[in-house]
Amino acid sequence: MKDRKLKLFLMKLLIGRLSKMDILLFVLFFFIAFFHQNINVESLKLCMVESVHTIKGIRELCPQLTISGNQIECVIGSDRFNCLRHLSMGKADFTVLEPEDLVAASAYNEYNILVTNELRLFSDEKQRYEMIVIVSKNVRNIWDVKGKRFCHPGLDTTDDWTNSFSTYFEEWIIPRNCDPDKTLLEDRMNGLSNFFEAACIAGPWTADTIYDSKLKSKYRNLCAACDNPMGCYSSDMYHGREGALLCLTDNAGDVAWVRLNDTLEHFKDEQINKEDYKYLCPDGTTRPVKLDKPCVWITKPWPVIIARSEVAKKVEKIMISLKTDKFGWKLRQLLENYHPTPVSTDTLETPEDFLVRFPRFMGANNRVPCRPSRRVKWCVVSNLEENKCRWLREASIVYGVEPAISCIQELTRADCLKALKTERADIFIAKPEELFQARKIGLKTMAQVVPKRNNEFIRIAAVVKQDSWFKSLKDLKGAKACFTGYRDIGWNAFVAVLKIISNSKFYCDTEAVSNFFTESSIVGLNDNDGQMPYNLHSLTKQANGVGKDLSAFDCMMSNIGDVAFVDLKKIDEKSGTLIKKYSNQMRNNIEYRTLCFNEVDSDEVCLLTWAPLGMVIINENMTELRQEEIYSMLLEMDKLFGSTFKGRTPAFSMYGIYDLNQSIIFPEGTQHLQLEVHQIQRAPSYSDIVNDIVKRVYCSGAKNLSSLYNMIFIYVFFVLLL
Repeated sequence: MKDRKLKLFLMKLLIGRLSKMDILLFVLFFFIAFFHQNINVESLKLCMVESVHTIKGIRELCPQLTISGNQIECVIGSDRFNCLRHLSMGKADFTVLEPEDLVAASAYNEYNILVTNELRLFSDEKQRYEMIVIVSKNVRNIWDVKGKRFCHPGLDTTDDWTNSFSTYFEEWIIPRNCDPDKTLLEDRMNGLSNFFEAACIAGPWTADTIYDSKLKSKYRNLCAACDNPMGCYSSDMYHGREGALLCLTDNAGDVAWVRLNDTLEHFKDEQINKEDYKYLCPDGTTRPVKLDKPCVWITKPWPVIIARSEVAKKVEKIMISLKTDKFGWKLRQLLENYHPTPVSTDTLETPEDFLVRFPRFMGANNRVPCRPSRRVKWCVVSNLEENKCRWLREASIVYGVEPAISCIQELTRADCLKALKTERADIFIAKPEELFQARKIGLKTMAQVVPKRNNEFIRIAAVVKQDSWFKSLKDLKGAKACFTGYRDIGWNAFVAVLKIISNSKFYCDTEAVSNFFTESSIVGLNDNDGQMPYNLHSLTKQANGVGKDLSAFDCMMSNIGDVAFVDLKKIDEKSGTLIKKYSNQMRNNIEYRTLCFNEVDSDEVCLLTWAPLGMVIINENMTELRQEEIYSMLLEMDKLFGSTFKGRTPAFSMYGIYDLNQSIIFPEGTQHLQLEVHQIQRAPSYSDIVNDIVKRVYCSGAKNLSSLYNMIFIYVFFVLLL
């Protein structure tokens, strides 16, 4: 019946006798067919990690994928773990992960993902590399290794060479002591030093250069087999993959932890006599190298394509078609930082099922921790911070950072400070304005959160209008002041200056500021700050929604106050509307200038103080050993997940955007962590100012002062009665 209708329709079409109804039905049929086809070719979303290395390719090639009708469009992620979360939330369909990332993914069964393809260098190479132990012929078995000389490629960590691979062999043969009087790193190096007569482990042992030198001085025999034992640098002849083999074949060492493919090439190129060397096997036996039957200790998988299970089969087919598809070269170029030879897995597998095919890989990434636990309790204050902290924990574990962290969530930032005080937590990333309260309760700074450039530090200055008659800070006596907050950075910085101006050794800051200025405005003043002298807040200036610094700046520019104590960084960044608003009143359109302690003729910018973007806070009673262990851990995280990560894309972004949110745990603009920062211009650091203030008796406000006056009055009254 349908065939007869179709024939009739074609006949009418040929003789030109189609009715309007026929034409309408034809258009409707065509529309349905077209719509149905487009449903079937709905595009897949590929999550690409944007970094300094990939951004150019992403911007050039991702739009071309969509235009070419290649059924693929790009979704941008901040790191590989971010792409993994995109898949779990359905925002992306597939992405590329390193095998270590896959270990973390395997811990979350709710991520309904499958491995579809391996990205190999050559299609017939089933693994990225295999690790072996080569020994000289005088080593008879694994028990004969003790007291020999060890050649190690180095402790540097990258996507390709993680701590799990670096330490695998030694952890197999050397029992872990977990000495409570040593950091985990020193415990490891102490074990190596006691087990081997000598070794060459050139290059950095830790990102903390001071601690690195200390350990190398203490365990000198671990550099004794190097070409330059006194240096033990990365430039040493026996450092790295090739260096460990040279160390062995130059007879500087007896045992080498090396890659199989490197060994085969080295022995061939150097024309080394295989009779002189043996493979050491995990079962304790040895096997002659000349038999060409190596004993593999651990295998490194290739990077993989993972996809949501609903579209996994489709993704697999697309990846395989790259060789023949005319648009495939664009996708291959996007993936050029990986090995662009997609090979399908035998079956679509879960991450764990895929990884167990590689001998001992999963075991190497699931270490037994020391008892009692050495974990570092990191305090956070929101669900977002707790989520990011948890992912940082997972990333750190699979990339071999020790000790592991655990995330302690509190309701408020003040609660985190209390948690450090009571030792329920070990570290907290505090804001500079929280430093005063932290020091009052016995906390201190371990490391500082540093921006990329000096002008991105917090820089507090006394700011006046360009045409103001004030020439120096001393001239401000009797003026009207605008503060960003009570006992915040600006307030405390001025109090430190006021101490010098008044030459006072002991005073109440509230009373001193009240006596110095005729009137003031304090943004955000609340009841918890006590009953203040009226003139301290008589210039009622409410926050105008643009932040405390701009509120105080606006207070000064509006002629409500004469001077504002503000962060120049905030003013320079965000005061465009205020500058435009007041620029017509200023000479030469220059809206403000800073006051120095003494009058100066130049346009010099004078600061009252400066501060980093934040600080890592700890309890001041924490032992030096524990501080060293935590600081080394943070620097290792910084090296792997910070702004200067190795590799083309970061596994995790420690300082960057987290799921489209800025300033989660670490403030926006963080570049790295540093033990201490050298002086910025010629101003004291805020840390020094706070330390000085905390040493002195610091009154808590006029409320307490009034209570003191009342007690004195009552005492005098009773004396008179008697």
